[in-house]
Amino acid sequence: MNAIRKIIQREGNELRIVLPDDFKSEKFEVIVLPSDEEIENKKDLDIEAYRQAIRDRWSKFSVDMSNFKFNRDELYER
Repeated sequence: MNAIRKIIQREGNELRIVLPDDFKSEKFEVIVLPSDEEIENKKDLDIEAYRQAIRDRWSKFSVDMSNFKFNRDELYER
């Protein structure tokens, strides 16, 4: 199941929803709820602060690949 959650600002009485190219479903369920969350102005974002936020988020994940050995035969085994 694919899902998209996005807070948007309406202009007038219409909402425009742009779907990514890889969103292939033909039927959709749209639920419209009022939101009290602030909408970030992308023009005001500091690129370094954004990069640091991404680094902080991904630093919580770690994978030990020291004992990993790729076996091509297992890849194509059926």
